[in-house]
Amino acid sequence: MKSYTVVIEPEAQQDLTQIYRFISQNDSPLPAKRFLSKLQNTIESLSYMPQRHRKSYYIDDEHTHDMIVHGYTICYTIREEKVHILTVFRQRSYP
Repeated sequence: MKSYTVVIEPEAQQDLTQIYRFISQNDSPLPAKRFLSKLQNTIESLSYMPQRHRKSYYIDDEHTHDMIVHGYTICYTIREEKVHILTVFRQRSYP
């Protein structure tokens, strides 16, 4: 099975930091750490079969995909042997 290198781009790293801060301030540091760990493990799972997730609804590029995890969307692009994590954001409900 082909393996990809997962690269978290600076913007996505900032997104993860902001998610941690938000949860930590509104709940406590322990649940924030646990949730961040779940997100990071899920991101790392993209090293195998990253094409398994839908084409991006937010970015119009055939190489860009969205992965939804506990109400958060992880947008990433696949280029050669690398998966680049572009952004992580909370999904919102639309009427």
